[in-house]
Amino acid sequence: MTETEWLECISPEEMLVFLGERATPRKKRLFACACVRRVWPLLNDDRLRMAVKAVEQFADGRVSPELLAKARRKVRLSKACVHAIQAIEALLPEDGPILSRPRDIREPTDVISATRAIRTSARTLEASEEHDAPAPMETIRPLAAFDAVDLLREIFGNPFRSVVIDPSWLAWKQCLIPRMARIIYHKRCFRNLPILADALEEAGCHDEALLSHCRNPVDHVRGCWVVDALLGLG
Repeated sequence: MTETEWLECISPEEMLVFLGERATPRKKRLFACACVRRVWPLLNDDRLRMAVKAVEQFADGRVSPELLAKARRKVRLSKACVHAIQAIEALLPEDGPILSRPRDIREPTDVISATRAIRTSARTLEASEEHDAPAPMETIRPLAAFDAVDLLREIFGNPFRSVVIDPSWLAWKQCLIPRMARIIYHKRCFRNLPILADALEEAGCHDEALLSHCRNPVDHVRGCWVVDALLGLG
């Protein structure tokens, strides 16, 4: 795959295959969680939402496999949207880490089956709205906005261009930038990314790709390549 192909690719499966081992289990889990969060209104049972949050914490090593197994049991007890349940179950493998490469949806659950299940649930909701079915209490993004390849580029950035973080940026004003990045990450305050970009510029950063990504008015997610780079996360 060339850089142009990466930037224009419309197949998340091909992109994950290309990334190979560069796509760490943590990054892939957060990618799958971000896909599930695109249909958050469908998760009308608190157990489903708590399961997604548990997976995000597990990706960062903040919860144990035992707690993840407990979340899986709770998801199985829920009677919410079938496709949403399938997607969340795909995030909760029973044994071992998340798969290192995508597999066909007919095989055991993995990242790809999670994202495909979410696309299915989004299409189902869109079809029901066309037939004047009752809308969910929260507004769901249009299907056109659910684009797994954009999420991959949000999380993995451009693998053809290395990210170099100058230590002087991190030390600037008593480590203000990593403190800001940590708050953005843990509290999901992605609306503050443009403020982070301003701070980076004041600290001497002139990396246009990094700054423009922070200022890009898209839906940023946990695992954003800029925030991860500033926090030293892989």
